[in-house]
Amino acid sequence: MSTKDNKNIGFNTLDKYVIPFKDIRAFFTGGYASVAISEKKYIKFLKDYVSTLSFTENTRFALMHKNAKTKWELLVDYPVYYVKPVAFEKVGDHYALTFKVLSTGFLIDVFSKETYKNTEEDEREKRFIDWQLKDNNIIPSRINVFNVAENNSLENRADIISFMEIFKQAIGAVERDLVANSEDMLIFERYLNSDLSITFKELESLIHRFQPAIPGENKEILYNHTLMCTILNMLKQPLYELLLQGEEYYVPSPILFEKLSAELLNFITSIMETETQIKDEISKKMNEQQKEFILREKIKTIQNSLEKMNVPVKEDDYAKQIKNKTLVNIYPDSIRQLIKDESKRISEMMQSSPEATLAKNYIDILKKLPWRIVESEEVSIQKVKETLDENHYGLDKVKERIFEYLAVIINQKNNAKKDEDDNLIPLDEDKFIDMNLFKENDRARAKKFNNVPILTLVGPPGTGKTSLSKSIAEALGRSFVKVSLGGVHDESEIRGHRRTYVGAMPGKIIKGIMQAKVSNPIILLDEIDKMKSDMKGDPASAMLEVLDPEQNSHFQDHYLEHEYDLSKAIFIATANYYEAIPEALLDRVEVIELSSYTLSEKLNIAREHLIPKVIEQTGLAKSFFKIDDETLKYIIHHYTKEAGVRGLKRLLDKIARKIVVKKLENKNMKSFTIKKEEITDLLGVILFKEEEKEDIQIPGIVNGLAYTSYGGSSLQIEVNAFPGKPEIKLTGSLKEVMQESAQIALSYVRSNAEKFGIQDFDFEENTIHIHVPEGAVPKDGPSAGVTFTTALISALSKKVVPSNIGMTGEITLRGKVLEIGGLKEKSFAASQKGLKYIFIPAANVKNLQDIPNEIKSELNYIPVVEYTEIYDFIFKGKQPKEIISFKEENK
Repeated sequence: MSTKDNKNIGFNTLDKYVIPFKDIRAFFTGGYASVAISEKKYIKFLKDYVSTLSFTENTRFALMHKNAKTKWELLVDYPVYYVKPVAFEKVGDHYALTFKVLSTGFLIDVFSKETYKNTEEDEREKRFIDWQLKDNNIIPSRINVFNVAENNSLENRADIISFMEIFKQAIGAVERDLVANSEDMLIFERYLNSDLSITFKELESLIHRFQPAIPGENKEILYNHTLMCTILNMLKQPLYELLLQGEEYYVPSPILFEKLSAELLNFITSIMETETQIKDEISKKMNEQQKEFILREKIKTIQNSLEKMNVPVKEDDYAKQIKNKTLVNIYPDSIRQLIKDESKRISEMMQSSPEATLAKNYIDILKKLPWRIVESEEVSIQKVKETLDENHYGLDKVKERIFEYLAVIINQKNNAKKDEDDNLIPLDEDKFIDMNLFKENDRARAKKFNNVPILTLVGPPGTGKTSLSKSIAEALGRSFVKVSLGGVHDESEIRGHRRTYVGAMPGKIIKGIMQAKVSNPIILLDEIDKMKSDMKGDPASAMLEVLDPEQNSHFQDHYLEHEYDLSKAIFIATANYYEAIPEALLDRVEVIELSSYTLSEKLNIAREHLIPKVIEQTGLAKSFFKIDDETLKYIIHHYTKEAGVRGLKRLLDKIARKIVVKKLENKNMKSFTIKKEEITDLLGVILFKEEEKEDIQIPGIVNGLAYTSYGGSSLQIEVNAFPGKPEIKLTGSLKEVMQESAQIALSYVRSNAEKFGIQDFDFEENTIHIHVPEGAVPKDGPSAGVTFTTALISALSKKVVPSNIGMTGEITLRGKVLEIGGLKEKSFAASQKGLKYIFIPAANVKNLQDIPNEIKSELNYIPVVEYTEIYDFIFKGKQPKEIISFKEENK
């Protein structure tokens, strides 16, 4: 069969072929099947086709049943299978054609001499027929009929035959009666001796329900359409037309059918078990809900009956309060209505539902809040003074400012007492119901209280900020609540979470009010300088509403969804570092700075407060904790390095514990004296060596002074110059501002090299290295400018700076010395270092009055406006314009 012959007879237009086969079979669409080809002419055609063209993805054949008793020329309207051939090979003595069934059940008109018409199309096909008749090869078909088959093939259809249709046909192949009675037949009881009672109708409903969740590429027979149809194609099923005619047909394989049924049984059994489990759980929940409903209805009926009989019914505190003519005033009208509405809504819910739980928690919080409950404030100015002096030693200026602050509060309270007393309803001995709070009419709200500024205590750790706040609460007779803000970075921590979120709760302010159980407590906002802002919001902005007296009477908490009046609460804030307080808050607070304690203050605090507290906490008698001042000084100098006394308290606790152990081991011990020589046995090795007052005779080393949030410290700045690249090296963990200060100092020195006598130094041929010791400690700030400048001049001129001189001050490119901060703390450090002279900016002279006399009496302050004044004193020996000394004053 040549290509030329094919072209002449229209072979290219007729690319579909009908292959007759004798086997009485029925095929399922989508599956693979094989038929035996026995006639030589068809074997020859298929061999030629495979060898010439081969089977491709686009090759399509038609397979048609052929009755052996009938000539093919006389066959018309026979069912045809539209297939994709896969292989043609010899199996034993026969040849087998393997294919995938794409479409089935359509009819095809086969040419015969009787159906021939004299048309151009038929003429062309007639030539093709003649060619086939001549060679006795294959049966042609009309092209348009194959187009219909193509459009209805499996690849172009969305309605793939369902499993139930396949299964019904498989059952029908075994027993014909099942086809008619499929909806009622208990198939598993009959064929597999199973106790699973399920009809076809129930089976079809289950499969339809679970079919969307079945994966398409599952290897299980039930879920793989191609595999299912392939297995069914292996069963010898009757041709439907022959079945109706009563012809003989083959019985399908019972093994394959039983396997199919067993797979289906396992599937249905698992579904039924799941269905049963779900039904049991639903039934259990329904029974519980019905039981709860019935019990609640019984409770209501019993309560109604008891009320009619005038028998008292147990009620919660809120129910009792709203029935009391006095206690009902605790809750504003809007809150009572809100509780009523929420309670009604809960009664209509399933009590076990998450929404009901959230609503119950919400109502509990509304009931617990002290809406109009306030504490009495019978306080005198004398009591305030006595309380502050009793609880704190020193801090005279701080206590003076707090005393003024409290005096204003007491005075305003006394002025408004007459008007407010009319709106106060006694609740118990020390509490009242204040009707000035939560007035429904905004114009009627009282505005004569809490207009004093909010205090912010700023100072190093351990200097008494929290204890001062507690003393204020004690002096005023109010409850004290501490709200820690360190590390807070979410606005919801202040304003609360909205109730739409799982685990929602009120903010820290409302929680503090609940803890105090009154609406006028002292609320300590601890560490407001440690709040951070990020993508969750800025908590500092949320604090603005809390700290503003004009707004906090309408404070909105997201959880409450109702305003809360904070106007009678007193807020006190604390911070370690002034510069870290958010600027928006600084405008609403008044800052009181607490500086480091002096040595004498620490001794007195230890004597009057720390040691008595340690003795009480450990249960020791006073005779077992005897210690003199020299020993205390030794502990302070060698085991602590702090601005406050928190570390000293821990050391005294440790000593007390050691004494307790000794006392229990030696029952004859009557007393114990803590001696200086025994400190190492009690506290271990010395942590801080006392700084030696060494006389350093090395150029380039100058004493500087620093101020941190933990107090003041001294540091030596070192400068060295050596031949190398023209650059400056900065080491010692210096941050940006301090690095800039060093750069400014170098620029100032270079521009005035002749004035400072270093004009012969070649900056272009030398490297300058500036180092600040203790490199592990980050350092920043501009106040080391004059120290950098002096160290540079000393190193480059090879002149030594006396070791008893220290200095602090910011320098400009013109040599101006600018004001700095922390002079008091720096003076403490200079005193401890044993310095004699301190150069300070002239603008800081006003700060000398804040320094304790015992500290400043040991120092001589030299105020300067320009750096040349420092240069003239150190390197030229000229007397300064002014030296401020407090030695006589101390005497």
